[in-house]
Amino acid sequence: MAQNQNMSRKKIFEGEKGIKQLKNRLKSFVTVQESQPKEIDNDLSMSNYNPNQPTIGIITALPKEYAAVRTILENPVDINREGQGGGRRYLQGEVPSRNQSRHTVILCLASMGTDMAAIRASLLLNHFPDIKSIIMVGIAGGIPYPDKADDHVRLGDIVVSNEKGVIQYDFDKETFTEITHRNPPRPPSASLLEGVRLLEADELTGEKSWLNFIDKAILPEGEERPPIEDDILVDSDDRKKIIEHPVDKKRKEREPRVFQGAIASANKLLKNPKKRDELRNKFGVKAVEMEGSGIADATWNYEIGYLVIRGICDYCDSNKGDHWQAYAAAVATAYTRALLESMPVLGTQGSIVSQDGDRSSVLDDDPKIKALKQDILQLEQEYEVLSQQARNSLSSVERIRLQNQAETIYNELMAKKEKLK
Repeated sequence: MAQNQNMSRKKIFEGEKGIKQLKNRLKSFVTVQESQPKEIDNDLSMSNYNPNQPTIGIITALPKEYAAVRTILENPVDINREGQGGGRRYLQGEVPSRNQSRHTVILCLASMGTDMAAIRASLLLNHFPDIKSIIMVGIAGGIPYPDKADDHVRLGDIVVSNEKGVIQYDFDKETFTEITHRNPPRPPSASLLEGVRLLEADELTGEKSWLNFIDKAILPEGEERPPIEDDILVDSDDRKKIIEHPVDKKRKEREPRVFQGAIASANKLLKNPKKRDELRNKFGVKAVEMEGSGIADATWNYEIGYLVIRGICDYCDSNKGDHWQAYAAAVATAYTRALLESMPVLGTQGSIVSQDGDRSSVLDDDPKIKALKQDILQLEQEYEVLSQQARNSLSSVERIRLQNQAETIYNELMAKKEKLK
């Protein structure tokens, strides 16, 4: 009796898996034929392209950053890639896009440091070859500029890498007389930068869509933005001397300002305000962190795009601590969600997406496609009923009946899959 029940459950599981595979292959067939209408014939040969593969990767270095990003992904599914070693666990989710379609996003957790970030990015790109861009999301040290209010980054603000990308400030040549930085240029993704600039245009009209997601991304639950009195900046030469923040007409109380600029990156945890100021004066950077240059190098090697989005949690000085980290992770996450929502789905070869989010369907009238779609819908409905009955059934006779039904539908499903080969 128990064996019959197990077989029934196994067939249900295999049938449900088969339905998903059949649907994906049908989508692939339609997509490829749409992109090549002149080559349409009666052959149902399929492409390897899967429209459900993620095209955006998000990497975080800290668990608190990962947890924050997880809150803004819809329909999350855990994914594990087989093989030896770490770096094989992912969370796949969705984010609505500008054209009423949806971005498929893959999230993973790296470790601190540029080297580990580069390794994790490379693994991600090997595991998901359809990725078009990687976004590094998390916290960073801010670069204050009290003498210039328009460039004065404060705690809780957001810094997004601009066309200058990241500056690897520990890649240098040192002699007895000087240190020469040799960081290679690694500009971010043009499409993501365009999205950032268009969000800036929205901001000028008073639209700040990222504010809608901050509260959801702050963890643990109940955490809030620290009070303004906790935003303390000390003198670079005398840590006992508090520096007043300049009056900033662009800043609104308890809201993050968004800055675009170069971001300094190295395998160093910077807690030296003099070095911080030196980086600001030499490179014009707005933030300092420990992973961005690794992401830039890995994506450059794979010839795809990247972007770095950081929430500011400290000033790289003696007051460096964890107090602002939860809020900083939340604002970086919120901006990432807003950016993706503002952009159309990044194009994948063979995919045609219209302005209203619907795929072009030049084969809608093809009788084979219509029949396959109808079969899939019917099988889904039958399995939904069958699965529910199997879960609720306590009778051995009923279980046997359900087992037979499962086997019948399973065999029919496998036969239809053969037709699509």
